Amino acid sequence: MAQEIALTSPDREVKTIDLTWKSLYQIGGSAALICAVMYLITLGVYIPANLEGPPPETVLEWFMVFEESSITGLFFLGLGDVVIMILWGPVALALYVVLRRANKTWALIAAPLVFVGMAVYLATNTSFSMLSLSQEYVAAMTEAEQSILLAAGQAMLATSRGTGFLYTGMPLVWLAGLIFSAVMLRSKALGKATAWVGILGFGFLLVGIPFGGHYTATGTPTAFQSAMVAVQYAGGGLLSLMWYFLVGLGLLRIGRS
Repeated sequence: MAQEIALTSPDREVKTIDLTWKSLYQIGGSAALICAVMYLITLGVYIPANLEGPPPETVLEWFMVFEESSITGLFFLGLGDVVIMILWGPVALALYVVLRRANKTWALIAAPLVFVGMAVYLATNTSFSMLSLSQEYVAAMTEAEQSILLAAGQAMLATSRGTGFLYTGMPLVWLAGLIFSAVMLRSKALGKATAWVGILGFGFLLVGIPFGGHYTATGTPTAFQSAMVAVQYAGGGLLSLMWYFLVGLGLLRIGRS
């Protein structure tokens, strides 16, 4: 028989949490906290590199970045997001189990969105492929070999700027985070503060998608587009970072009960 714990809210409403999944809560909570740490590491790499100059645009510029610093090149192309996408798996499963009592339908809708988004994003991320091409370019002996590698690199950039990368993979995970956060409003397990942080954070990220994609593709945004990108990455990014911490601590608290 499933073990359950009663969680009593300040208004003395009692909710039960299934302790059969205790290990899943702990794994999911740890994964959420690692997501937050990886987010901070990404900022620690990206901000100093970006202050030195704008991100590279041409394939040759990308190859030069990888030659100077492989870590910088990988993070510019989303290495941190790759790790976060993978960690979203146990986070989504833990959230589904915790929130299914509040609204099983929407919790069940959100969980598959995470795994579809993960699959699309990981299939279209080109960070390690570009690293490999840059190393081959440096080792190339003839101009013909270099031309072939530059063409392959251009194809990789086209993939990373395509609809799968910009408009499908990560946004599906953000949408799942928004749904999970909305369901939290009807649950006492993780708190309404966490719910509102997630609703605002993932909402900002989703609203800025069209403008962020245009910015990445053209490199010449208007003032309005720049403002929308700032809202997406500053507002949405920082709030989602806070959400990872709150969800991680909440799941660990339930898992330790």
